[in-house]
Amino acid sequence: MRVKILAIVISLLSFTVPLNSAGFGAAGTFEFGREPSGGLTVDFELDGLPFIFEAEALFCQDGLKSLCGGVEFIAGNINLYKALNFFYCPELGAGYDFEDDKVIISNAIFAGLNGFFLPQTEFFIQAGWRPEILLGRGNVDFRFANFPVRAGLRFWTK
Repeated sequence: MRVKILAIVISLLSFTVPLNSAGFGAAGTFEFGREPSGGLTVDFELDGLPFIFEAEALFCQDGLKSLCGGVEFIAGNINLYKALNFFYCPELGAGYDFEDDKVIISNAIFAGLNGFFLPQTEFFIQAGWRPEILLGRGNVDFRFANFPVRAGLRFWTK
């Protein structure tokens, strides 16, 4: 039943969104803050929408630290010089912190650079501030000092 509903939603979106191309990307991620960690982010972007959908896995010394998903809204993409652009975007995210056994709810603001230096290949680097609310069993924790940095490539189908 869920597969049928998902197929219907995807079909309806394909008729309502003018798509010329789609981008699939991967980036290395590092978070500076109370508990520094590194990981991998994969994302998906449609040419007709100002959103980037992403999934992120962060690792610490003991293994997998957290899994998160998020949606970035590209609020501005300003051309600086030829193929180089400056962009800024807010992000909403949620996930699970395995290290602390807590649910993560986050809101972030990012700024960065992107550009097409090879055909159909976009390079991007971004940094931002991502405060998080951590919901555990009977307690709530806050991480205000959380500063992620991402750099990667996005490959476009045209």
